[in-house]
Amino acid sequence: MRASLGLDENGSYALRVAKDLCDAPGVVAETVVALSLAAKAPPSPHKFLAVDAARHRATITLVASYDGANGGFNFDGYSRTLMWTVPRGWTVRVVCENHGPQRHSCAVVRGANVSKPAFRGASTPQPGIGLEAGQTKRFTFRATKKSVNRFASLVPGDEVARMWDVLKITRGGKPSVVDLQAK
Repeated sequence: MRASLGLDENGSYALRVAKDLCDAPGVVAETVVALSLAAKAPPSPHKFLAVDAARHRATITLVASYDGANGGFNFDGYSRTLMWTVPRGWTVRVVCENHGPQRHSCAVVRGANVSKPAFRGASTPQPGIGLEAGQTKRFTFRATKKSVNRFASLVPGDEVARMWDVLKITRGGKPSVVDLQAK
């Protein structure tokens, strides 16, 4: 049996299996089932949000290269499909973990291809260089202005590879996160 792993037309990993004449009965089918079970959907985005309403504080965990989705260019297993909402005036703590083999960073920016943080202190150190594999850094900022921003990795090539999420600062309400592609 020959097997190869590659990207399909949707940008997801797909297993291609070629059956050899000497393949034992059922081996190919069992292999396909085992690998499809290993390729699971990303976790609920709510897992990455903690809210302290009494202190008006939201903690958002961004795991860079959480899995292989979008070639590893993702936060928490999602690529450009999460929308985080935080009320104006709240303190936002961001935990940025790099689980991938390449460098990635976390920053809040006002739009595409912007390298300046939208709020004072709203990025990991040296966001253009990024964190090494396995590193975790934290930053805290105050959401002072109603706006629509992005959580993005500012390492060259990451944002173009769709490694970003939307961050909305609203007039009121409570912190939340929504998968914009959820059905």
